[in-house]
Amino acid sequence: MPTKRLEILAVVFAGLNVMDLTGPSEVFGSSRIAAQQRRITLASSHDTVTSSEGITLKRDMSLLELLATTADGSMELSRYDILLVPGAPPANVQKAIEDDHNLLTVLRTFATLKSSGGKDRWLLSVCTGAGFLGTVGVLSGKTATCHWSYLDTLRDICKANNASGEETNVVQKRWVDTGRSSTGVRVITAGGVSCGIDAALWILSELYTMEKALEVAKGMDYDWKFGKNEFTEGYIV
Repeated sequence: MPTKRLEILAVVFAGLNVMDLTGPSEVFGSSRIAAQQRRITLASSHDTVTSSEGITLKRDMSLLELLATTADGSMELSRYDILLVPGAPPANVQKAIEDDHNLLTVLRTFATLKSSGGKDRWLLSVCTGAGFLGTVGVLSGKTATCHWSYLDTLRDICKANNASGEETNVVQKRWVDTGRSSTGVRVITAGGVSCGIDAALWILSELYTMEKALEVAKGMDYDWKFGKNEFTEGYIV
């Protein structure tokens, strides 16, 4: 169970799917976790971005600020425990991949961070957000998921960015515990939209307890079936 405040970072970009962001944020920011125990920060290359649904979001900090060195000599990015990567309609994801180089650098850098004080770091993609992870090579040699309509695209992205030579096994699941990066960052990929809530609840069960995750799901009036079924059946690989 975390002994200090849980720091969650979400990277946002033009045309993102807002529920990919707000679903997990509702879980991590639940009123059943004391406010002083968690904080969610939005980072972007732009001061404001508008989601595909037309909702405008204002960033807390820039992506370049995350890569800056702090007074104690550490990178600002290393302050965060969880990095949330939302998805978007495929064309918007592709545009961000092509144009938002700082976003890719943040993801690539976070995946190489070491654990802090023996505590795991988590990299969570939701829906088509897995395309960013595939682009920076995080999914090479691993099993991953995304929105069902994006499965073939993710396979192509992973194949095109496979520096290790190890294929990515892309499957249709609610979420997948994809494994760890070379430095031990835990990588979780979630399926489409609502699956981000399921994955975030599971991460919460790992950070706290299953009882806490079920309590949060109940408070959200969310029928989280994972807690009532076999541990892997139909949900994670």
